[in-house]
Amino acid sequence: MSIFETGLIGEARAALYLRKKGMRVLARRYRAGHGEIDLVARDGETLVFVEVKTRIKGRMDEGFRAVNAQKRERLFSAAQAYMAAHGAKQARFDVIEISAAGLRHMKNAF
Repeated sequence: MSIFETGLIGEARAALYLRKKGMRVLARRYRAGHGEIDLVARDGETLVFVEVKTRIKGRMDEGFRAVNAQKRERLFSAAQAYMAAHGAKQARFDVIEISAAGLRHMKNAF
């Protein structure tokens, strides 16, 4: 399985998880400029931009640590474009890490 396929499977699993938590998934793989957001969801009145990190091997938290300053900057840029296009005002950034150990969801990750 390629890294791309692994990522798609992880995003699908994360989307299902969010739906089970009562969130509505609005977009997958949203691109704007040089940034991409894996999932855009709504949690009540809050728009949630979700970065999904899927790791088949490795230790827990490696996915969280992979969302470095450069990655966050690209996410912010894409999120601003999405918010401008959809008139959204409230937003947060979450990270979901999927590994052999399971799924971890960090709300308000940055």
